[in-house]
Parts: sequence; structure tokens; C-alpha cells
Amino acid sequence: MRRLLLSGFLAFATVAGLSAQKAGYDPVKAPFGHGEDSVKCRMNLSLMSTSAKAENYKEALTPWNAVYENCPASSKNIYIYGPRIFKSLYASETDAAKKQQYFDKTMEIFDTRLKYFSDDNKGTVLAYKTYDYMELMGDKADSKVIYQWLGEAINEMKSDMEPKDAYSYYMVASLTQFLNDPGKKDQYITDYFTVTGYVDEAISKANAANDKANADYLGLVKEGIVKAFVSSGAGDCKTLTEYYADKVEPNKENKAFLTEVVNALGSVGCSDTEIYFSAAEYLHKLEPSAESAIGLANKSLRDKDYDTAIKYYHEGAQLESDKNKASDYMMQLAGIFSNQRNFAKSRQAAYDALEFNPNNGEAYILIAQLYAASAQNIFPEAEKRGLVFCAAVDKLQKAKSVDPSVAAKANGLINTYSGYFMDTETAFMMGIKAGESIFIPGWIGETTTVRLK
Repeated sequence: MRRLLLSGFLAFATVAGLSAQKAGYDPVKAPFGHGEDSVKCRMNLSLMSTSAKAENYKEALTPWNAVYENCPASSKNIYIYGPRIFKSLYASETDAAKKQQYFDKTMEIFDTRLKYFSDDNKGTVLAYKTYDYMELMGDKADSKVIYQWLGEAINEMKSDMEPKDAYSYYMVASLTQFLNDPGKKDQYITDYFTVTGYVDEAISKANAANDKANADYLGLVKEGIVKAFVSSGAGDCKTLTEYYADKVEPNKENKAFLTEVVNALGSVGCSDTEIYFSAAEYLHKLEPSAESAIGLANKSLRDKDYDTAIKYYHEGAQLESDKNKASDYMMQLAGIFSNQRNFAKSRQAAYDALEFNPNNGEAYILIAQLYAASAQNIFPEAEKRGLVFCAAVDKLQKAKSVDPSVAAKANGLINTYSGYFMDTETAFMMGIKAGESIFIPGWIGETTTVRLK
């Protein structure tokens, strides 16, 4: 009976661990312990690592328990292998009480790591604790727990969050709470703009470091968060306008808040409201930025003050640190001029877009469309309009070469425009030969290569 009781006690101690350390243990000055204790600690660390690396977690348990109890500050491997050991035990166990012990121990290990290795990024440790919680709990995982732990992690690390997908899991937890309780809509909206702000900053840092892989991955993370937000029903124009309605005026000197408002309303196509314009105007007075300049440009467009709108579009592009966004601003301006049938200014805006992003294939496509739209009015001889389509095809070929993503669109237009080329007989009668260079007069003012059908 005594042996049975002792065996039971030792099994529990192995799982639950003894929080009391050997008297005199100094985790800072002597993390391995002293004398014989130090030798035992190093030996058990080696045994633990050897077994754990071989995924022999049952064999790793005893030496792991020894170092966790007696020299917990000796190695981070204790806290790397520990969760693996107890997750393995959890997976193979059928007894509910023992599974709970293994679960509790797994969670405890992360907290103990932060106690002895305070130089570790707390946010990262909390994130991995949350991931193991989700893995072990499965469908029974509580979104409130995930939200709390990841919220603390992200608040700690902001735009430097590692692992990066913690942003996504946090927003899923926030969305789940909103869907379960519509009264938490404001919380979800606030979380959305806080997290997307961190992700945007993280993307900027990755781009600045020429880390394309991480920039692209973060872009996918943000795309998923945005799609969920838009489809959630929390982020429509009406909701956001109501949400910010009484918040702009009291925060008219709060740059961070005003930037959030402008970005938020703009992201759901709500950039023609008084709330948006007010926030943009206050923001521009505090510190001119790309966001505030584009906001004022939109206001000027609404008021049909096109000269002022043009000024603000150019200012916004110059202030924008993201060259792709700056290029997009110029493309918006090009579209405005195109709608006004001011083809020359539209083309210039498209070329300005290319200054910011030389690989913007849409800019070349727009120029091609401008040429095609004016083909009837370039030459006095109607038969020569096909030459203008040759110049348009030049731009479409260029679009494909710099931006493969627009190839399908460009090819479709090439097929259409090729149908308007001069026919061989008409060209012969006018002394024009295939393959020769010819100048396209008027506002186009470019030389192209003759193509015939």
C-alpha cells in the first residue's frame, strides 16, 4: 500500500511539478545551481534534449521535470521542449483528469518562461501559449481567452508582432465576440483599425528592409482581416459614419485619430461624407499627409473645384511614402481627366503615376484607351485612324511587358484594336507600308510602327 501511495505521489509530482526550488537557488548568478546540483542539472538537460529531439517524449519527461523543478533558469530548451512533451502526453491520454493536468502544465510552462527569461518578447510567448491553447482545446476553445491573450501580446509588440498571423487570430476572436454579441460592435471596429494600422506599419518596415516575403505575407494577412470586416456588416458606410459622427470634433487635434477616420471611411468607399471631409481638413491643418490631401481632393471634386482637386492629388502623391499608393493617386486623377475628355492631362497624370511605379501596367492601358477614344479626330483623313490604334497597341504591349498581371486585359484590347488597323489595300493607295515608322500628330505627338490587317 505504501509503495502504491508513493508511486501515485511521484506520478502526480512529475506532472504537476513542485514549485518549490532547492534552498539557495539563484536563477541569475547560478542558473545551473552549485556543485553537484550543477552537474545533475547539466546531465538532465542533455538527457531531456536528446530524448525530445528524437520525439521520445515519455523518456524526456523525467529529466525535464528535474530541470524544471531544480534549475528552471538554466536553459530555454526547458520551455521549448516542455510544451511538446505535455501536448504529446495530452494527445495519448484518455483519462479526463490527467488530460486536464497535462493541459494546465502546458499553459503554466509559458508563464514560467516569462518569469525566468524576462528578456524574451512577452508578446511572442503569449502568442505561442495561445496557439497551444487553441490546439489542445480544439472546438472548445474560448474566443474570450484567445482575445485576451492575443490582445495583450499585440498591445505589447504592436507592428513588431511575431508570429505575424497572431493579427489574424486576434481579429477572428474579436469578430466572433461581435457576432455572438452585437453590443461589441464598437470593440470590433476599434480592434480592426488598431490592428490594420499595426499591419500597415509592419508592411512598411518590411518594404524598407527589402523583405518582400514578409511584406507579401503581411499583405495577405491584412487582406483576410479586411474581407472579414467588410463582410461582417460592422464596417459599412452608414455604421462608420454613425460611429465617428460625434468623435471628430472633440478629437480635431488628435492626429492619430483623424488619420484612422480618414483611412476607415476611405476603405469602405465613404469618402464623400461631411465626417470624412471634416477629419481630412483638421488632419491637413495639423500635419499635411497623403491621407488628408486626398481627403481634401475628394472634397474639391464634390464641389467641382477641379483645379484645387488636382493640386491636392499631386500633394497627396508627393507626401505618400508608399510608391504604389502614390501611383494609384495619380491614376485616380488620370481617371478624372479622362471622364472630362481632357485626354492630354489624363495621359500626363498616367505618366506621373509611372514615375512613382514604373510597373503600373494600368497606366499604359489607360493611355492606350485614351488614344483609341480620340482616334477619329487625329487625322483629317478618316482612313488613317487605324494608325492611331497602332500607337495604342504600342502602349498595350508595354503594359504587358512591365506588369504581367494585366496581360489578359491588354491582350483583349489588342485583339479589339487590331480590328481597326488600316487594311493593306487602303494603306497601299495612301503610300503607307507595314513596318515603317509614322508620326501621329495632334495631342498624341508620338511615332509608331505601322501595322496592317
